[in-house]
Amino acid sequence: MYSLLYYKEKRWEIDNEEELTQYAQKLQKHIAILTYGNNLDEEAFDELIATYLTEESSEDPTKFNIRYDTYDANVGSPHRNNWLSGIQMDDEQFLAFEAAIQRLDGTHVRIHHRSRGHYEVGIDGKLYSTRVYRTRDCSKIYREPVEGRYLLFIDEESEDNELLRSKMHTIPEKLQSLSLSVTISYEEREVYVRDWIKRLLKIIQE
Repeated sequence: MYSLLYYKEKRWEIDNEEELTQYAQKLQKHIAILTYGNNLDEEAFDELIATYLTEESSEDPTKFNIRYDTYDANVGSPHRNNWLSGIQMDDEQFLAFEAAIQRLDGTHVRIHHRSRGHYEVGIDGKLYSTRVYRTRDCSKIYREPVEGRYLLFIDEESEDNELLRSKMHTIPEKLQSLSLSVTISYEEREVYVRDWIKRLLKIIQE
């Protein structure tokens, strides 16, 4: 029943297996996963993509719609900005795919399938941009809404990011991304993001 529980949207538990199956079959099932890290194993990721993420979608409503993103702090990596979508998998294929991901280097998190976006802040007359994801905690069935967190990474959207993005692989790992609660206000978020980027700029200038 793992796959049927994975993206359940209701706020209450369904104890009856038949009812759960019927409910899950009515959903357009989406699974989105993000892998991020520093100097990700190029050969291993190429093999993963070739094995699991090359088949064309068949628009089968009984299958999962898969999206897989990667972010490598090393801008020279070919997997610094992968965004693969439109792949469908059945239960068995997805479980094999997820198991294969867990064997790879990096941090692997489940994200909202429509959460990839950008967030910009101005600092000293320059515009810095970040890539933003919203995580999804699906480790169990919740009675309460699942909120998750925002994950932010320095991206390549702004010209003012060029030097900083090129140095991200030299930054301490704990500062290569920023994790924020989704419950904080817009004003608080701006303060945290600006402070994070200022710390990064100070490090690369030392």
